[in-house]
Amino acid sequence: MSKNYIPVPLSQAIKDYSDQEVIEVISQIEYRLEKNKYEVNEAALCLLDAAKSEWLVRHGEKPCPRIIETKEFVFEGDIYAESY
Repeated sequence: MSKNYIPVPLSQAIKDYSDQEVIEVISQIEYRLEKNKYEVNEAALCLLDAAKSEWLVRHGEKPCPRIIETKEFVFEGDIYAESY
């Protein structure tokens, strides 16, 4: 049995996101933009814009926290590792 979904505008759909989900969307897309801007398509940019707008509505000028991608983690062993 298939469900029928009624499409809603992105700005309305993002209102149902929790703060954590909004932060994750912003962090992931900004990380992809920093690494390779060609990986991010127009739909992702629209989602980023909607997420940032929703953050401003909820929290005003308070900066959005950033979630560090696991690829960016530096472990102590990596710092002191000898190159071969």
